[in-house]
Amino acid sequence: MIIDALATAARNPLYPAALRQMLTTILEHRPENLPAGRYQVQGDQMFFNVVEGETRPLASQKPEFHRQYLDVHIVLEGHEVIGAGVAGPEPTLSEPFNAAHDIGFCPAIPGETQIHLQPGELAVIFPGELHRPMSTCQAPAALRKIVAKIDRALLG
Repeated sequence: MIIDALATAARNPLYPAALRQMLTTILEHRPENLPAGRYQVQGDQMFFNVVEGETRPLASQKPEFHRQYLDVHIVLEGHEVIGAGVAGPEPTLSEPFNAAHDIGFCPAIPGETQIHLQPGELAVIFPGELHRPMSTCQAPAALRKIVAKIDRALLG
């Protein structure tokens, strides 16, 4: 997992080229002005969604993970808490893995930590890493964010 600011992450030479490309593309689109919806970058291998919703109590969110895609969660407006942790070689599933949507759910995140994101901040969640996005430790509130997806094949 990586926690960073959008403005600096796009220029970090230590990050994979596909991640820098995605972040640069998002910045070029002026994300603060984008309406909710899906935006293609490189077909199904790289795309992002502008999401508008409401946070939920952390305890009510199911831990999830992906096998195919890296997630980049970027807060545009509001405050988000993401519960996060390492799944291990093969996490325990609470229901069958949904390959069509590249998502699996687990009963818990062992050794869970919390990532607190403000506008302009991001969290990079690699395939296999457990996370509970769209969460809060306070009262639910409006959240506007981007969730970018990068196919693991592009990570080199």
